[in-house]
Amino acid sequence: MTPQRFVIAASVVGLIVLTLALFVSSLATVHTARINSFQRTGDPRKIVVNVIIGYGVDIAERTVREDATSVTVMVAVRQDPGTYPAVAFTVPVLVGLKDPLGDRAVLDQDGQAVRDAGDYLPPGSTPRP
Repeated sequence: MTPQRFVIAASVVGLIVLTLALFVSSLATVHTARINSFQRTGDPRKIVVNVIIGYGVDIAERTVREDATSVTVMVAVRQDPGTYPAVAFTVPVLVGLKDPLGDRAVLDQDGQAVRDAGDYLPPGSTPRP
C-alpha cells in the first residue's frame, strides 16, 4: 500500500468513527431539569439555581426571561443513553441576568416560585461569623 492510499484509508476510517460518535451523541434526550432553589451571589446580576440531576446527565443550556417583577429560569439537561443508578444530586448552575435581581421573584419554567436558599458560598469558602 502506498503512503497516499494509507492516508486516504485512514481518513475514511476517521470519518466513519466521527459519524458514529456524532450519531450516538444525538441519541441523548434533552429535557428540563427540576430547579430546587436559588441563591444570591455577590454580584446582583448573577444568581445560582440548584438543579436536581442524576448520573449520565449534562447541563445543556439555561434560558432566562426577565420582566419588572420576576425572573423565569429554565435549565435544559441532556441524558446520555444507557442505564445509570437511580441517584439524584443537586448541582449549582450560574445564571446571568440583564438587570439586578433586587426584589424580583425567581420562577421555574412552569411559573412556580423557586425557594430562596440565601447567599451562595463557593465550595471551599468559609462563612462569615
